Amino acid sequence: MNIYYLNHLNEKIDLDSENIILQYQELFDYSWDAATSNNAIVSFYRDSATIPVTVAITADTDGEYSTILDDFHSTVSKDIIQLIPGKLYIGNQYLICYISGDIKKDAFMGVPIQVKNLTIVTDHPFWIREHPHSFKASEVTSTNNKRYPGRYAHRYANGLNNTTIVNVHYAESNFIMRIYGPCVKPSVYIGGYEYHSEITLEAGEYLEIDSMEETVTKIMLSGIRVNSFHYRSFKNSIFRPIPPGEQDISWDGSFDFDLILMEERSEPRWS
Repeated sequence: MNIYYLNHLNEKIDLDSENIILQYQELFDYSWDAATSNNAIVSFYRDSATIPVTVAITADTDGEYSTILDDFHSTVSKDIIQLIPGKLYIGNQYLICYISGDIKKDAFMGVPIQVKNLTIVTDHPFWIREHPHSFKASEVTSTNNKRYPGRYAHRYANGLNNTTIVNVHYAESNFIMRIYGPCVKPSVYIGGYEYHSEITLEAGEYLEIDSMEETVTKIMLSGIRVNSFHYRSFKNSIFRPIPPGEQDISWDGSFDFDLILMEERSEPRWS
């Protein structure tokens, strides 16, 4: 599986390539902390994690070598300075994190090789795999339609404006929902639970609900992002995670929306 780091500006560092060679990593290791009461374990939690990764950097020419080192440093530093994390990918799974440390083991002026002991830090130590689903107003011709993970999943139709998705994860999943205008006070029902906003969206605008970050944002046609937290429903939490298994989806069919389920694991999938 390809391993690479993508900063918040989508600038990429391939951590297992011809010039940057992965030597050591603990990306598949994890541990949970135990909370106790009266000497009994009552829950487990994970607040943060620090992960070591070691790479060797080499190049055929001094110029290429210097460029790789400079680009590496600037790519990770932009996240630190802006306090916006990047993503460390293993295949199609990612960890939201920073590269906060770079200790050189072997670094000699004039010799085009350097070993970097990198420090990966994260305050959300879970590997995320996205399962996207799209729902179109133009497709509202059936009920009880089954959609399996993936944007181009099979769909079996037999009714009006209901459909079914399958959350394949063994636990409830955070999500990102994007509701596209034009629409007024949109509602989406998932497993009979209503996700509702009092907002009005014009054509070209969309509302983004992020259950992990607990944010509600309107993205205007100009691209400006507007905090719309106060438009959320006060009756039901708009951030309630999606339960595992098959879930009925229903809405009035007057708008398009996307639903991205976030499968989160302590270790990356092996397959």
